[in-house]
Amino acid sequence: MKRVRFLLVLFCCVLLSSCVDAREIDHRSMIVGMGLDLEQSDSEDQGKIKLTVQIPILLSGGGEGNISGAVKEFETFTATGETILDAVAEIEAMTPTVLFFGHLKVITIGDVLAKQGLDQVIDFFDRLPQVANQIFLLIIEDVTAEEFISFESPLVSLPALYLNRFFQADQKIARTKDVKLFEYRRDANMISGASTLPLARINGGKKIVIEGMGVFEDHKLVAKLTSQEVVINELLKNNKVHNSNFTTKVNVDGKEEQISISRGRLKVKIGYEKKDPLTINLQIKGKGEISEVGSIRVRVSNELVKQVGENLEEEITDLVRKTIRKMQEKNVEPWLLGHRLWAMDPKFFDSLDWEKTGWRESNINVSVDFEIVHTGQKSYLSKTKIGR
Repeated sequence: MKRVRFLLVLFCCVLLSSCVDAREIDHRSMIVGMGLDLEQSDSEDQGKIKLTVQIPILLSGGGEGNISGAVKEFETFTATGETILDAVAEIEAMTPTVLFFGHLKVITIGDVLAKQGLDQVIDFFDRLPQVANQIFLLIIEDVTAEEFISFESPLVSLPALYLNRFFQADQKIARTKDVKLFEYRRDANMISGASTLPLARINGGKKIVIEGMGVFEDHKLVAKLTSQEVVINELLKNNKVHNSNFTTKVNVDGKEEQISISRGRLKVKIGYEKKDPLTINLQIKGKGEISEVGSIRVRVSNELVKQVGENLEEEITDLVRKTIRKMQEKNVEPWLLGHRLWAMDPKFFDSLDWEKTGWRESNINVSVDFEIVHTGQKSYLSKTKIGR
């Protein structure tokens, strides 16, 4: 009996023990943002990985009289290495603490490195148990990821958290799309081996702009989509897209007026005709609201609503064809069109030689039906006064 009690106490002691690798919080450097570039300088480090990490500074108190924004809220450290781990070790040599990636929010990647390939980057984070699959990935244009992750402005006091908030905000107008690490890996593992990541830049050295998408094939950046093409990208990939904006021009009494459509919603039904080359039929239906007319004197009549709808049907059709043609010329297909066909009929899919000519030579038929559901006009603003 005593032996049983002893074993029971010993078992409880094991269960109540703390984590063997626990560290005090002040022994860690919490990394919230990371930038990865390909070293471009004419030095012995040329061609190596350049790693920049962003570490928030824990400020005491914020007492009365402190000027908001007067104190820098983060510090960045940069190092180069043959591998990412080499650069991490280099940075740890500059800090008194251990780098901790468990609070990493976003990874920014310079477009030079993205064009060379992200295999090394994805492999590193795939093996790092601290990093969650929910972190955001972002491709940086025009400047390096190091410059981007170090950028400050009145709106940006901690760049990594700014980017995290940007992508978590609801009802953003569809000009880009957030992509998390697991989503990138999932798409890259599909039949086409293609995936997309959002693009960002510093506009005029003053403002962060996030719009457009980079298209990857086998982890290499091979093409870019504009903010308008992102709408079509989302539509073809997810069969629907919300919160898109369109602008068209209509002729009113001999004068051209610009009409803006907001809260645009598009849905697509995708059909396949099993021929060689493959024929893909896209039946698109959309709805939207008129939110701005060029002049307050223009009355939104039934005739104008009809004209706006017809214009949008034609313009969306052209945009879909242009976006698809752009990807066919690059022979990259990021919308899982081939993957869906492979899932339905793998034998027919194999007969198409999708990677070489199947996608590039596919025929695409597009039809669009667009309806204006609200005019937004509360009254006729250019009423003529009648006499007393």
